[in-house]
Amino acid sequence: MPFWSNLADFWRRWRDPSGGADRPAALRLFIAPLAPWPSWHPAKGPGGEPMMQVVVELEAANRTEEDIRIVSARLRDHPAMQTGFTVGPRGGPFAKDTPVPPRGRAHIVLMFFVMGRYYAPGQVFTDIVILRDHAGRDHRLKVGIRGR
Repeated sequence: MPFWSNLADFWRRWRDPSGGADRPAALRLFIAPLAPWPSWHPAKGPGGEPMMQVVVELEAANRTEEDIRIVSARLRDHPAMQTGFTVGPRGGPFAKDTPVPPRGRAHIVLMFFVMGRYYAPGQVFTDIVILRDHAGRDHRLKVGIRGR
């Protein structure tokens, strides 16, 4: 094998030792927080136990040629008893099954009810919001959540 072929092969293996087998898929859904910023509020559970209501509003941009449907949402570090989300155009009708259109944008509103009251009023904490799409891919975003 000529020297340049060996060098090129070495360079490919050095840049990607797995040979591309474990390479993640290209970014399909870009998400970013919107104002008002993610926040948490004290709440009470059905039995009067303390809870936190976490509200996160996101802008999602679909970078593909097909609809992307969000099927679930969760917080990585604060498991929620109940989770709700809606998807829709900014200022338009929202529904749980509305897709993010191809090469389009959508507004996503997430609401989580987390058991316990972990933080003092006004305190900020961070967590990872994980959105799962209809194809089973997870889309993650680290957010700072401010107490109200």
